[in-house]
Amino acid sequence: MPTWKPKVQRTYSDPDLPELQPLPVRPASSYEPRPKPKEHPQFSHDAVEGMAKKLGLDIEEHPDFRWIIRDCLLALRDENFVVRVRGDDVEYVYRYTDEARSEHPIVEAHRQLAASLLSVRDTLKMKRLDPHYRVKHLVYLAIMGEKDARGVTNEKLIEEVMELLDVNPLDEPYLVSRIKVSIEDAYFRMKEVGAQNITIDNCIDIESLIVNIELDRVGFMKKISPSGLLYCVENQTQLADVISTGSHDVFCCSAATEVHATGKRQDMPLVFFEQVVCAECEVKAADVRCMDDMENFCYECFKATHSRGKRQRHCVSLPYRTFCAQFPECEASYICFETNEVLSTKAVARMRQSPARQNFTLFGLRKAAYSRKLFANNLDRLMNILQNHVERQYPLSPWFVFYDRAMAPYWYNFQTREKLPADPNDLVNPPASQAEGGEEGESPPPEGDEQYLSKAPGAGNLRETHAARFASQGAVFDVPPPVHVKFAIAQR
Repeated sequence: MPTWKPKVQRTYSDPDLPELQPLPVRPASSYEPRPKPKEHPQFSHDAVEGMAKKLGLDIEEHPDFRWIIRDCLLALRDENFVVRVRGDDVEYVYRYTDEARSEHPIVEAHRQLAASLLSVRDTLKMKRLDPHYRVKHLVYLAIMGEKDARGVTNEKLIEEVMELLDVNPLDEPYLVSRIKVSIEDAYFRMKEVGAQNITIDNCIDIESLIVNIELDRVGFMKKISPSGLLYCVENQTQLADVISTGSHDVFCCSAATEVHATGKRQDMPLVFFEQVVCAECEVKAADVRCMDDMENFCYECFKATHSRGKRQRHCVSLPYRTFCAQFPECEASYICFETNEVLSTKAVARMRQSPARQNFTLFGLRKAAYSRKLFANNLDRLMNILQNHVERQYPLSPWFVFYDRAMAPYWYNFQTREKLPADPNDLVNPPASQAEGGEEGESPPPEGDEQYLSKAPGAGNLRETHAARFASQGAVFDVPPPVHVKFAIAQR
């Protein structure tokens, strides 16, 4: 006789049994009907071809616009219309009355949509031929959706932008930092104005970037010039006034007009820059301007001419316009001796908000010195500030810091394309370059760039680096002295 066993009900509170998942999450079993796959409406090949001709599209030429054809056919199907092809013409038949018509407002709306998209596509195709637009597009893709400024730039993006802007990291490594900082500034601007107000055309000011790159080239050439002056590469005797964004050579106004009058150079913009010559020696670039004499002097000539007499009390200013260290778009009006910076009125107003900086000493750049005592005590310091902060530094190191997806820093060399992990506690000092060649335990003496980058006592000269030799091809630094020809008188 079989024994009866009580039925044990499975509960969720039994610790020996696993808990059952809720029904919406539980996998489908054999006892539960599986959801049927959704059937998508299919259309005949003739209907698709006829509708494509009606909309002015070619399936083989415009494969990205097939969705317009399908959307039009689905819209007609929802309105109970069937597409019928008769020869080269297409007609639309109402399903219930078999009434045929040759025009339909749905088809006309999709035809206008297709024409508009084709026009936009052709416009974008023409825009992509412009390297400046491609730079904007790359920057737009880099800054949009990024939540951390460290992940905006990477070596691949910088190399693509440099290739489009005609910058070679092997010959001009000092321009890499300008491009990297400009892209990061575009990200901070996007955070300030809002991502909804950023488009491809306004994500970065590419014209300003090109002008700053050319001015950096000019500044680097002035730095390696013995006199601090640049002369035209054409006539080699007149001071240069402009630099070409195409050839990167400096010209005077007359030579620039002649060279860029015909051919492809007509479309190359010219960037103007100013040069001030010392009125005393007429050989070196001027460093200060005497407001009483209304003349410009270099440092040595000013010290020699204003060391005695009434000139000791002459007021001094800078001979050229200077821009703020905190707001580069604003012209500097003051110089701070505590922070060793040149500041604009906007930066000074922000600095005054801090209680610790309210008593800082500020001098107007229009009149940097008012008396002999003030001038004698501060001239050397003033020149030091101008050299360290007003004159831009041009690093020649090819190593730059980037961050991977895990926000781990690493060093990348744009010349050798070498990647090395970086110490998070030391992101200032790049890794030492390994000397190639030589016997084991003995390294060959560094040459050119390696001597300059070593920063050791008695390091190499900036003019002996590869970047300096390459930049010297775009300008003339020394003008030959005039030649005096003596004609002998014929003796009778």
